[in-house]
Amino acid sequence: MYPDGKLYRIGELANVANVSKRTIDYYTQLGLLTYERTESNYRFYSEEALQRLKLIELYKKEKLSLEEIRARLQVFDEQKVSATDVSHKMHEIFEQLHLVEDRLLELKPLLSKLNEQQLKVLTKTMSLQCATLIHTLSILLGDNPFK
Repeated sequence: MYPDGKLYRIGELANVANVSKRTIDYYTQLGLLTYERTESNYRFYSEEALQRLKLIELYKKEKLSLEEIRARLQVFDEQKVSATDVSHKMHEIFEQLHLVEDRLLELKPLLSKLNEQQLKVLTKTMSLQCATLIHTLSILLGDNPFK
């Protein structure tokens, strides 16, 4: 099953995309469309296949040959990133941000105990990048320890 939505039988896909079943069969034979076959031997096309079919029809209206369409779809496929990959990466980043937030919360009471002169010395000794990062993250947390 495709995680991103509805699955269509060939007739449903043809109706939704306003093309014939024969057209879908032809594009499938050419490798322009893919499907999933069930245990009962039915072909199901994903929402992505529907979008791809609409794109193929758009390219046909622009008078592109099937080879030109195939080339464009290949470029599109090479640039495509799966939503799962993005989700995993975002989850990793959120975990890292949570750890940084915890560390900043540990640092905040220490910074608040420093006087203005100590803060100036500390700020000068830290790299600009580190100070900017801490400042930005502190703002994101809703407080600025360098006030």
